[in-house]
Amino acid sequence: MLKRALLASYATQIYVGLIGLVLMPVYLRYMGAEAFGLVGLFVSLQAWLQLLDLGLSPSLSREMSLYCAGMLPADLARGRLRSLECLLGGMAVLAVLGLATARDWIAHDWLNVRSLSVETVSSCLVWMGGAAAARWLAGLYRAGLAGMERQLSVNAAVATFSTLKFVGVIPLLAFWTSEPRAFFAYQALIGGFELVTFAALMYHILPRATRPVWPSWSALRGMLPVAGAMAFLSGMWVFLTQIDKLILSRALSLEVFGYYSVAVAAAGSVLTLVPPLNQVLLPRMTILAAQGRTEDLKQIFCMATQCSAVVFTATGAVLAILADPVLWVWTGSRAVADQAAPILFWYGLANGLIGVLTLPFMLQFAFGYLRLHIVGNLVLGLTLLPALGAAATYYGAKGAGGVLFAANLMFLLFWIPLVYRKLMPDLTWRWLGRELMPPACATLLVVVAFAAMMPMAPSRIEAAGLLIAAVSASALAGVAAGNRTRALIATALFRKTMA
Repeated sequence: MLKRALLASYATQIYVGLIGLVLMPVYLRYMGAEAFGLVGLFVSLQAWLQLLDLGLSPSLSREMSLYCAGMLPADLARGRLRSLECLLGGMAVLAVLGLATARDWIAHDWLNVRSLSVETVSSCLVWMGGAAAARWLAGLYRAGLAGMERQLSVNAAVATFSTLKFVGVIPLLAFWTSEPRAFFAYQALIGGFELVTFAALMYHILPRATRPVWPSWSALRGMLPVAGAMAFLSGMWVFLTQIDKLILSRALSLEVFGYYSVAVAAAGSVLTLVPPLNQVLLPRMTILAAQGRTEDLKQIFCMATQCSAVVFTATGAVLAILADPVLWVWTGSRAVADQAAPILFWYGLANGLIGVLTLPFMLQFAFGYLRLHIVGNLVLGLTLLPALGAAATYYGAKGAGGVLFAANLMFLLFWIPLVYRKLMPDLTWRWLGRELMPPACATLLVVVAFAAMMPMAPSRIEAAGLLIAAVSASALAGVAAGNRTRALIATALFRKTMA
């Protein structure tokens, strides 16, 4: 059952990530660059709404797991759910009302709108606020259902609503109207259906209450310690990944922000590889750390480092160094490729680094020692804010991407060694010099070689073939350069030969 749930979760994540990535150029073609800038703003708004979650959705998942284990009475579980509904529902209503109140100011003074009317943008902001709030509240019920081990039902519903959101809107744009208001109104409608569906499924599974259930502060009090830590970590993640988008939404014209959103979406494909890595490695690493099996933990961690170096360097480097052919193949538009490629260069490199940096975080999480992670992210955030502001003002999106890459590189070179000195002293510099750099450098060199061989104006088919070859060859070079990955492949081949 667990294996089926895990496979279903992976399949759903891959499907949702791919369908969104594949269809974004279709939206761009129908809506135009300036209206697509609003889509980028919508994606960022959904991320910022997570700050209001305060870590309560993951905490509800834990509470529902305790209920299923018989450690939490059904009435108390219902009481905590009802209390969270009222708390987060109230915050969602306030957020939508706040956005509706400020819509004219945002459309007229914050965003640099040119061809779209201020009235159109104002209406879009209200619709996107409703859609984002509905999706966020649906996440509360998804978390609760996941805690009750209803992953198969959740994944089926997520795949269904993702299809409705991403694919269902295309006939609307193609045959009725390509106005952005229609796009966001449709997203709000589907978001409302999604919210109602997950809420109904949650209450269908929970047993009926034996007495009336009212929201209460006492029902939430027991969840606060866990929620507080999760709120801070998720808040820092949202800040570090979204602050550049907030700054650039003001600094750039909405049309240029649309091209920037295309580049960020392409670069974001690197980070879709992170959740499966977390789901596979974190439980095992946590168990080994709790059992005191440090050597076994170290072996798994170093192997994961070399595998991650290959995967994240190959994808990040191809997106960065071969940004122009990547965008040409993906969007089919030379104009989009010309505008977005310089931005994708820096964001591809930055996201490749962020992918690698998830490994040190997982090690800290496994040991239950997050102090250095919290302090490091605070320092990084305080440094990024003024640097991004200056870079965006003077150099636009390319400058912001360059700052993100430089900040994460400095974090890798100077902060991560402090983490290892605390948790695994013998890995302080060995992790970087012997585990990470050989496969990463080999992978990078192969991508650079392919960039030098790339024709000046390849067709889309030629470019696609060269990109596939670049990813494959660079990954093979990285595997061959890492002593652990090389041994892993050799062992697998030997077993297959002997079988």
